[in-house]
Amino acid sequence: GIGFFHGRSLLRSEHREEPVPGAESVLFTAVPSRSCFPRGFLWDEGFHLLLLGRWDPALARDILAHWLDLLHADRCIPRE
Repeated sequence: GIGFFHGRSLLRSEHREEPVPGAESVLFTAVPSRSCFPRGFLWDEGFHLLLLGRWDPALARDILAHWLDLLHADRCIPRE
């Protein structure tokens, strides 16, 4: 399925034992199962986009752009 998610992710930090809330963000992404996995998985997205790119290239580009919008200054993308 495809889902649109909005909110704050909990992020691990080297400096704290407990996860800290990240910045508010949005993600439009394909997911293996919205009921079991209500979040995006970066490592899966490439495979999803191979199929979506054949079916609807504009949709695939939109999803990829959402993932790239999550890119942090330290060149990391929160993955799941």
